[in-house]
Amino acid sequence: MNNDSLTIKELLDKRFPMLSEDVKTIISEEASLAKVDKGQLMTRMGNNLRNIVLIADGSVKVYREGEDGEIFLYYLEAGDACAMSLICATKHETSEVMIVASEDSQVILLPAAIMEKLMKNHKNWYQFVVETYRTRFEELLNTFDSVVFKKLDERLIAYLQGQAEKTGSSVLQITHQQIADDLHSTREVISRLLKSMEQKNILAINRNSLVLKTGITLK
Repeated sequence: MNNDSLTIKELLDKRFPMLSEDVKTIISEEASLAKVDKGQLMTRMGNNLRNIVLIADGSVKVYREGEDGEIFLYYLEAGDACAMSLICATKHETSEVMIVASEDSQVILLPAAIMEKLMKNHKNWYQFVVETYRTRFEELLNTFDSVVFKKLDERLIAYLQGQAEKTGSSVLQITHQQIADDLHSTREVISRLLKSMEQKNILAINRNSLVLKTGITLK
């Protein structure tokens, strides 16, 4: 069955099996479903967040914005919840991150007013929220460690490995500029590092894609 034809309840059953039936029933009755096109800006720093965002299909990228541009933090994929929306929507605060769809996606938008009811009356939802916070915190620590303790070439290798694991493909449809943006570097520097990796037979560089060589372990 095409995911576009699934109801909110069916998507919750498929992507969020950890939620109890009563929690999924409440969400399906109160939430709405939205389609997000690849590259679409979902929110940015300073925007009001009125809904809790659950990723039902596809994936989005979360960035931190600064005066010198953006730095990539982590992905949210099907079955994930946006921790920032859990915090900001319920406290009526503005977003501290920018979120962009990395592919055509579907998101479940749950009005913030329902959060208090779920937290108060449903332990299963409370546990889900805590686990979401824990997972996002670990990802932020990994990003911090990468920026502070790893050289750019090591970060690039880890990034490419993550992309391959995420897509399940050795062919990465991504430009040098996109990589540079995600790693908070420049296209020229990334291109130079990729060229060096190509010379070492780790990958092949095409116009808008990179092909990781079979049998190569990037770590």
